[in-house]
Amino acid sequence: MAKRETKLTLADIQKNAEVVNTKQKFYIDKDQEKFIYYYPKFSKRKITILINDLSHTMSYVEQHKLDFFNNDDELHHYILFLMIKHFTDLQAELKDKSIETHFATMHQLVDIGWYELFLMDMFTIAEVSNALAEISKRLNLSIKYVELEKELQQQLQTGNTPT
Repeated sequence: MAKRETKLTLADIQKNAEVVNTKQKFYIDKDQEKFIYYYPKFSKRKITILINDLSHTMSYVEQHKLDFFNNDDELHHYILFLMIKHFTDLQAELKDKSIETHFATMHQLVDIGWYELFLMDMFTIAEVSNALAEISKRLNLSIKYVELEKELQQQLQTGNTPT
């Protein structure tokens, strides 16, 4: 039996958007009824906001010569922390806080075991992996763009015409 084609409608778009914009409760401690709201599906828009946040943080760290991002592991941990921030209600509390507060919060989450709890039990491996792939792809594109821009500037300064 052949599949029936269906035309995409505005209702389809709205229904799919609703899925990525719906929060659920995650119980950190059922006995104390302590929970956090989170997004089980990661929207592309929120990933873009996360990337902008990461870019801003990296610039701030560089400008202020802070002792962060000394290796790839620290950067990776911070990206995962940003997922916790942007895909939970922590976003509302952290959005106007300093970058130093972000790092302190990340370390506190690690210390109390919630960092791993959120990443392993609250979010699905598929969502985290997809987000990391998207971030990596977009950052690589950004880096390539910056490199091309530098090359072009050098060529213009030396009088060579770009090829």
